[in-house]
Amino acid sequence: MSSTPVRANNPTPPFARRKNGKLELWVCSRCGHVYDGNAGEPLTSTPPFTPFETLPASWLCPHCAAEKRYFFF
Repeated sequence: MSSTPVRANNPTPPFARRKNGKLELWVCSRCGHVYDGNAGEPLTSTPPFTPFETLPASWLCPHCAAEKRYFFF
């Protein structure tokens, strides 16, 4: 299995980006949970294909209840 190294000028791997360049995968800095916009989030009833940026400000990590501001890419 081959892996493509991440270059410094592109800190996120290509699979984590949408065609428009926005990020699809976001990681909770508190517990490591990964939000995948393509999959949605069944634990919070978030439907598939919901971009992280469109989640309400009140959305919390389904594993540790961290606020959105604790997610990074």
